[in-house]
Amino acid sequence: INAEYGEAVVSTQSTGRRFIVMMDIFYDRNVKLIISSDVPLHDIICLQDADQKAKDELRMLMDDLKLTMEEAKSMSLFTGEDEVFSQKRALSRLTEMQCADYWDLPHNKHE
Repeated sequence: INAEYGEAVVSTQSTGRRFIVMMDIFYDRNVKLIISSDVPLHDIICLQDADQKAKDELRMLMDDLKLTMEEAKSMSLFTGEDEVFSQKRALSRLTEMQCADYWDLPHNKHE
């Protein structure tokens, strides 16, 4: 599979989520992927922006619910940290997918 992506391919939530789901599927099935980009791999996924968005969303949620930081931490809320984690995982997988060991793996056809 050959795909071309410009800078900040996952700069919007919906695009980013679709890209990450695609990466997860490709990685799990040992799909060989070639990405042509004008920017380094780590710039394709904007982790700094995602981390800031997660913090901003947590603050807004806390304000809406009138929670303190301690109260928010004690609750199991989706704060955007899950999204940051999935973006970090996708970047890690993209990096691993460049290695010769990954390219030597046989394609795994899930049904």
